[in-house]
Amino acid sequence: MSEEVPIRHGQLIKRSVAKSVTTIKAKFQRRYFKLYQDKLTYWTADGKQLKGTITIDSMRACEKVEKDTFNRSHMFQLVYLSKSNKRRILYMQGNCYPDTKHWIENIRKRMDFVVGNDQFDHYHRGAYLKRAWSCCKKEEKYAEGCCGITESNESRTRRLSREVSFNVSALPSPGRSNSGSSGTSRHSSDDSWMVMHRHSTYEGIFSDDEYSDDDVP
Repeated sequence: MSEEVPIRHGQLIKRSVAKSVTTIKAKFQRRYFKLYQDKLTYWTADGKQLKGTITIDSMRACEKVEKDTFNRSHMFQLVYLSKSNKRRILYMQGNCYPDTKHWIENIRKRMDFVVGNDQFDHYHRGAYLKRAWSCCKKEEKYAEGCCGITESNESRTRRLSREVSFNVSALPSPGRSNSGSSGTSRHSSDDSWMVMHRHSTYEGIFSDDEYSDDDVP
């Protein structure tokens, strides 16, 4: 039986889990990562010894990290749930801007397919250091994130399609009589304008606008 071919694989630098929540300095180690249909695994740098596994169904967010959090470029994070249902965060550093971008995209695609609407709505752009989050200064370790998650293009397209379809279905049919109060007629016209405006507003955001030239160090 042949071994499953990973969707993406390569070396990343992984931030080790600090033993104390007050620890600022952390150990960064080079690991070999493999992304499969149902899991993400990481190995020793030579790819010979398995060090950890995170299943796709436990993942809840995959986002970039503020550059000044660890004073390192190309950092991103994977938020997932442990076996005891505790939130955990794996911090990783890509080799360059395109490498980080592609890892995030590939992981999000698997999350969209497997996790769907169970993904978190918010996340922290920083890290929990010195008993507070570096991004929002909240002191509660498990405080809700201060930033909304970034939807993948596929997830965003499906959501907007559902919203537009719902609003269109709520409109009066062309053959429906508009006789009655003028207020009813104005309401129908307003609904039509709302749907068209919503559609035109979203037309320009299906591109990967999360990544801009300003993000490249």
